[in-house]
Amino acid sequence: MIDTLKYTVISDVGCVRENNEDMAYVAGRMVRDGQMQGEFALSSRILGFAVADGMGGYEGGEVASDIVCRAFDTFVNKIEYQSDIKLIEDVKTWAEETNELVIDSSALRPELAEMGTTFVGLVFAGEKLLLINVGDSRCYRIRGGILKQLSVDHSERERTGDLSVPGNLIYNFMGISPEYFVSDVTEYHPLFGDIYLLCSDGLSDMISEEVIEENIDSVARLVELAKKAGGRDNITVIQLEITAL
Repeated sequence: MIDTLKYTVISDVGCVRENNEDMAYVAGRMVRDGQMQGEFALSSRILGFAVADGMGGYEGGEVASDIVCRAFDTFVNKIEYQSDIKLIEDVKTWAEETNELVIDSSALRPELAEMGTTFVGLVFAGEKLLLINVGDSRCYRIRGGILKQLSVDHSERERTGDLSVPGNLIYNFMGISPEYFVSDVTEYHPLFGDIYLLCSDGLSDMISEEVIEENIDSVARLVELAKKAGGRDNITVIQLEITAL
């Protein structure tokens, strides 16, 4: 039996913003203002998926999320099966170098001076699954019908434990000064039946985890519920389900 990874992705501008600064990366393809679905055999190659939520003005956020997702594509295509420790080290090095790439790119044009982006990504490499997290875009997993947030928000609310702190205040992102930059890289072991969800805060800030859990089978419904709740930000969601061929 060959494990198959089914995916669905939607990236939507939402109800308030004039442009979409989010970018989804789906195994070599970029998705913004669109949707896509399909499947891959997990044994066929190393696969990467990611959501980047850009910030920094009308054009800056779009540029930053694009830069990071394209850098991730280049990195994933160069990965070779190797020891767990080496792969984690390589991912951390990639994150540090990409953070500096965003900084260097922002210096090229005045209108990009304050650009940056969050980033949450998954790399499927054989029986390994690596989660990379920078900022407050999220990764959830449903296993045995139970939703669990795997990523940790790099937000002031999470850091201080003070629920009165606005949730959009983050202390870490791609494009921050290297002395403050951190990347969380965690290894998991995916199982048949797992469902993973990558999303920007345009989803997680608008609907509860209970609603996400109840509707995780439909990305379109999740996006619509976020929009019905106000759709104050861009909404990008990738759903990944490990099933059988």
